[in-house]
Amino acid sequence: MSDAHQDADVIDGPMASNDAHELWRTDVDPDGRSVLSLNPNALRNAPPLWFVVVPDLDATRPAMMLAGFATDHVAPGTVLTNPEFFSLPVQSTDQVGAIRWWHLEGVVDQVFVAEQWRRRFLGTALIYAANAYQVHNGWPSKLTSDGRRTELGEQLAAATLFPDRFAPLKTLSPPMDPPKGN
Repeated sequence: MSDAHQDADVIDGPMASNDAHELWRTDVDPDGRSVLSLNPNALRNAPPLWFVVVPDLDATRPAMMLAGFATDHVAPGTVLTNPEFFSLPVQSTDQVGAIRWWHLEGVVDQVFVAEQWRRRFLGTALIYAANAYQVHNGWPSKLTSDGRRTELGEQLAAATLFPDRFAPLKTLSPPMDPPKGN
């Protein structure tokens, strides 16, 4: 974020930080995995996350999903594949949240944060991570909303630094929370 750059400008290589506020940057670890470094100052109470990418390339609208985890099993920011994830002593139920988006269009389809992790800027962290992964892979650099949101999504849209990325609310979707057990 800077007065010298437009929203969604991709800065490649070294950059003088002067008045800029870096939200995220990407790199590759020695094993060739993407690493998404999210600026903790932009995320206040969010814990460091690592991610599992789950492509859904056979869908009518091909999509990507990143599930976020706040354990110390993997270095923060590292993006694992499903086979790498399944070799860890971590369960899918340990995820703190997930984001799904149509990567060829740059449109977010779903954002979910587990109830016990809400109000810690994890929705924002997931959006930044997806945007970083999007740019790192050379897909359209600006993630947007298409106007479908839950009530919690509407709260996220109201508090965003980038309100122009959220289309006006067209459809209020039902909550994404799983049903509570007895």
